[in-house]
Amino acid sequence: MTVPILVLVWVGVYFALMLALLLGMWRLPHSRALRDDECPTLSVLVTARNEAADLPACLASLEALDYPVGRLQLVLVDDRSTDETPRLLHAFADAHPHATVVHTADLPANALEAKARGLAAGFRVATGAWVLITDADATVPRGWARHMLSLAGPGVGMVGGGLVVEPRGLVGVLERISWAFTQLFSVGAAGLGAPIICIGPNMGIRRDVYVSAGGLERAEFRIAEDLALFRMTLAAGLRARTAVDAETTVRLTPVPNLRALISQQRRWLGGGVEQGWAYRAGLSLAFGWGCGVAAFLLLGWMRWPAAWSAVWAARVAVDALALDAQRRRMQLAAWLRYLPALELYTVFIFLILPFTFLARRGVTWRGEGYVVRY
Repeated sequence: MTVPILVLVWVGVYFALMLALLLGMWRLPHSRALRDDECPTLSVLVTARNEAADLPACLASLEALDYPVGRLQLVLVDDRSTDETPRLLHAFADAHPHATVVHTADLPANALEAKARGLAAGFRVATGAWVLITDADATVPRGWARHMLSLAGPGVGMVGGGLVVEPRGLVGVLERISWAFTQLFSVGAAGLGAPIICIGPNMGIRRDVYVSAGGLERAEFRIAEDLALFRMTLAAGLRARTAVDAETTVRLTPVPNLRALISQQRRWLGGGVEQGWAYRAGLSLAFGWGCGVAAFLLLGWMRWPAAWSAVWAARVAVDALALDAQRRRMQLAAWLRYLPALELYTVFIFLILPFTFLARRGVTWRGEGYVVRY
C-alpha cells in the first residue's frame, strides 16, 4: 500500500531538522585558552545540598583549575545540608584562601527554592566580573575557565559549554543519552545563530548583568533558574555564546535511580513550559512532530513495512551521526555503543513524557521536597 504523502513529509521534516542541528553544532566556534593578561576577574559558583558523596571530586577539579592567582574566587554554597557537605566545604576553604563558604540558612528568607536559592546566596558575595556556574556533582577540566571565557567578547553576556554524564550503570547510560539528545537541540540551534539558553551545570554570566536585573529574587520563574539568567542576558541587549570542546565540557555523575531520572526529564520540560507562549508553542510543535515520528517507528511496520524499514535505517544513520559529532567535539571515547539506548530514549521522550503531565501536573526537585504545579 502506498505511503501517504503526509507521513513522508512529516518524517522528512524531522530528519531535515536533525541534520540542520548537526550542521549548527559543527558551526559553533572553538574555544581557546586565554593568556594571563586576557583573563578577567572570575568567580566560580557551586551550590551544594547533601552532596558529600560527589563533592570531593568537584572540589578537586576546582583546586586544579588553571587561572591566574588573584583573579579567581571560588564561592561554595551550602544549601541547608544535613550531611557532611558543610564540613567538606569549610575544610576546602580553610586550605584555599581564594575560596569562600556561604550558608543559605544564615541569610534572610526569600521565595527562591532549591538551586536558585543557592545561586542567589552565592551571587551576594561573588566579586568577579564574570561568574561561572557548575554543580556539586560535576567536575570541570583544568582549562575550563580560560576556555569558557574566551567566548566572552563584546556584546556577550552569557557563555556556555557542553556536558557529558559518566555512564555508570543503566541509569548513567540513559542519562548520558538524554543529555546528548537534548543538548543537540540547544548547541545546534546556537550554531545556527538562534538566541538559545546555555546548559545549567555549565554556564557563565556577567555579574553586572545579574546585578542590574535585580538578581534571581526579582526574576519571574518557578524552577528553571538557568532560563531566568538567560532572560536577564537578553533583556540587557546581550547575547549568549556556546562552544562544545573538550575544555568546555563538564562531566556529571548520574542521578541515583530511574525515578530521579524521570523527575529530571519532567523538570526540563516543565522549565520550558513556564517560559511563555513562544516556548510553549515551540515545545508543542517539537513534541507533536516527534510523537508522530516515534509512533510511525513503532507501528508503521504493520501497514507500510518497506517505508518503515527505510525510515528506521535513516533514523539510525542520523542518530549515529549526532552521537559521533558530539564525541568528536568533546573528544570522548566511541559513543555508537549507546545507539540502542538513544532509540529507546527518544520513544520515551516523545510518546510518554509529555503525557505524564496530564496524569500528574507537578514537578518535584530531587532532595528538596517541594513540588511545582502547572
